[in-house]
Amino acid sequence: MKSAIVKKAEQLYQAGNVQEALHYYASCLWNGEENSTDPLATWLRDEHLVDKAGEETVCGFIATILFTIDRCEPPLREHLWSLCHSTFDRITSCRDRHETTDRYVVECNLYRHQHEPQKALDIILEGLARGGTTSRYTFAGLTYLDLEKEEEAERYIALGLKSDPGNAAAYNDLGDYYFRKRRWQKAGECYYKVLEAGDYNDCSWAEPSWIFCCFMADASPYELERLVVYAAADIHNERAQKLCQIAAFELLIPNIDYLDSSSESIVNAARSMREQNNTSGVVHCATTCQESASGINAARLAIEQICGHACSFSITASRMQEPPLDQTLDAEGIILWNYADPSAPTAAVPKPSEYVRNLAGQLAATDFSLKAWYEAARDYAAKLSEKQYHELYGVMVYPPDQTDTQFYAEDWLLRVQFASVCILSQISLHEIDKICKGQLDWPIIPAFTLAAWLASQDCAYTQWAGQLLDLVQSRISRNNYCFFEYAFACAARLLPGQTQEYYARMWQWRQSLAELP
Repeated sequence: MKSAIVKKAEQLYQAGNVQEALHYYASCLWNGEENSTDPLATWLRDEHLVDKAGEETVCGFIATILFTIDRCEPPLREHLWSLCHSTFDRITSCRDRHETTDRYVVECNLYRHQHEPQKALDIILEGLARGGTTSRYTFAGLTYLDLEKEEEAERYIALGLKSDPGNAAAYNDLGDYYFRKRRWQKAGECYYKVLEAGDYNDCSWAEPSWIFCCFMADASPYELERLVVYAAADIHNERAQKLCQIAAFELLIPNIDYLDSSSESIVNAARSMREQNNTSGVVHCATTCQESASGINAARLAIEQICGHACSFSITASRMQEPPLDQTLDAEGIILWNYADPSAPTAAVPKPSEYVRNLAGQLAATDFSLKAWYEAARDYAAKLSEKQYHELYGVMVYPPDQTDTQFYAEDWLLRVQFASVCILSQISLHEIDKICKGQLDWPIIPAFTLAAWLASQDCAYTQWAGQLLDLVQSRISRNNYCFFEYAFACAARLLPGQTQEYYARMWQWRQSLAELP
C-alpha cells in the first residue's frame, strides 16, 4: 500500500507540478521520512523529464537520491543507476554551476557510487574542459582520491578552495583519506584547512579530527585532554566520541595489552589465501628480502591450516638479510634454525615432548595480557623438570596443535612463542639474554618486550633491560623488518627514566611503522 508521501508526490507529478514533485519526494527520502522507491523508475524512464522539470532540478534530484539507490537490492540498484545515466544522455545543454547540482558533478558522483572511479574522472574532466567551477574542482580531487592519486587530488581540492575560500569541506575528505592511511601530519593539515575556513558544520568533524592528529603526533597528554574535553562538551558529536575510543585503543601497548600480529609479506600472503579461499595447496612466494624463519614457518602452518593437509610451499628471496639471520651475537645465543638454504631454514632443535608442548599450549590458549601470562608462567615452570627446560625452545619451532583451532595458525605460533618465553623467564631471566643474543627471529620479540615491561614494573630491571634493548636495536634492519621494528618501538617506550624527547621519538617511530601504503 502506498504511503501518503508517495501518493502526494505522484499526484503532484501527474498534475504537471513536476519540479515540486521531485523536490518534495527527494526531500522526504533524504530526511528519512520515506523509504519507498516506487516512483523512481517511473519518473526516470520519462523521456520528457528534463523538459518538464528543467536540467537543474533533474540533476539536483539525482544527486539527492543516490544514497537511497545505494540501499536498494542489487538488481533494482543496477536498474536505477542505468536509468539515471539514460536521463543524463537526454540532457543536451546545461549551465555551469558551482554547486553540487552541476550536471558533470552529479554524473561523476553517480559513477563514484557505482565504484567506477575512472569513468567518474573522465566525466568530471569533461566538465572542467568546459570551465572550472568550485564543485568540479572539488569532485575531480575526490575522484583522484578514489584512484589514490594524492598529488592530483590535493591540487584540484586546493583549486576548489581557491574558487570558494569559504568552502573547505573537501579537505575533510582528504583528511579522512590520510587518516585511514595513518599519515597523521598530512591528515591534520587537511583538517586545519577546514577550521581556517570556519564552516561550523564541517568544523564539527574537522576540529576533533585535528586534535586527534595532534595527539597521534607525539601522544601528548595535553592533546588527549583537549579531545576528551571536546567530546564531553558535545556529547552528540559522534566523530568526537569515536575518536576518544580510538585514542584509548592507541594508548594500549601491543604485546603488553594485546598480542600484535606479524606484518611480514609472506604471512600476509597466507592471509590473502585465506580471504580468497584458495585451497590449491601448492604455493610459491617471491620476496624482495630474506624472511625470518618463524615467518616462513608461520606461513607454512597457515597454508596447511587453510588447505587442511600438508602442502607444497617454497619461497625465493632476491637478497639475504644483513646481518645474516643465521648468526648469533656469541656462543651463548640460542640457535633455533639451520640455514643450509637461506630461504628454507630447517629446525636446529629437536621436537619437544607432547607434555612440554601441551603445557605451553595451555598458557597460549588463555586470554592474553603480558602481566597475566608472566605471573601464570610461574606455575607452569614449576611443572617442568630441569631436563625439560630446553624443550621450550623446541616448542617455538614445533607449536602444539590447537584443541579447537581458535586462532589462525600464524597467530597461534606467536602466542606459543610468547608463552614459552614467559615460562623460560620464570626459570631464569638469563634465558631472555640468550634469546636476544640468538638468531634474529620472532622469539626475540617476546624476550625484549618482557624485559622492557619488567623494567616498567620495577626500576631494578632498568639497566638490564636497557642494555638488552640497545643490543637488539643494533641488530634489527631498518630496511626490511618492520614487524620487529614496530614491536621494538612499542617495548622501548616502556623503559623508565628516559627523556620526554625519547618517549615522543619511540611513539612517532611506532606510528610511522603503522602507516599504510
